[in-house]
Amino acid sequence: MIDRNAIALRERLIFALDVPSAPEALDWVRRLSPAVGHFKVGLELFLEGGFPLVDEIVALGHKVMLDLKFLDIPRTMAMAVRQTARHGVHLATVHAHTTAQLKAVRAEAGAVNLLGVTVLTSMGEEDLRELGCMGEVEDLVALRAGYALACGLAGVVSSGREAAMLRRRFGEDFVIVTPGIRQPDHAGDDQHRVLTPGRAIAAGADYLVVGRPIRQSTDPTGTARAMLDDVAETLEALKERTD
Repeated sequence: MIDRNAIALRERLIFALDVPSAPEALDWVRRLSPAVGHFKVGLELFLEGGFPLVDEIVALGHKVMLDLKFLDIPRTMAMAVRQTARHGVHLATVHAHTTAQLKAVRAEAGAVNLLGVTVLTSMGEEDLRELGCMGEVEDLVALRAGYALACGLAGVVSSGREAAMLRRRFGEDFVIVTPGIRQPDHAGDDQHRVLTPGRAIAAGADYLVVGRPIRQSTDPTGTARAMLDDVAETLEALKERTD
């Protein structure tokens, strides 16, 4: 499990390598490495670069979040996690739908810290209605987070808007990874449930997944550093409150 208080600042920001090729991804890793030490490999990039790309990022001394959101029958999910555990992956995502699936993947996790995906940050209330879910987003997030933590996963992926609720319900002994992080002046995109870096940390998040705000910046490294400064200031303020 991860000690929340021992996470290095440069590893709290996870840059989303949402690009189509391994060479482009590695270029971003090298460009951002002065500020960022944690990188997310998602489905599109993994289908192009595979585990060789993951291995190369790890060999460069960085942590990798493998964000493939495994969802299948329990045995297939477990075997996928077993493969993941052979490549030095720090965080890996699975959908937190049933306890049978989650118990199976936990048994094969090894040193990988598994994260249960609750509700995608691109989804709003209308999307849940289309799926046949009649409750509120927060209710489904809490239900799935409860499954993940009861089955021994290291943490969950959830919007920063639900992080405070998860801390109240489930305590401090798990990590929350929050995508949908935006700067205060962002104009909006396909992410519905978003927060700024500092507000997400204050709500209880530990890791922040950021892609477009850095990738589309005229100064990507400077933008990453500004976000980390916001995180550091928030962490210091939280520490002063508890001292």
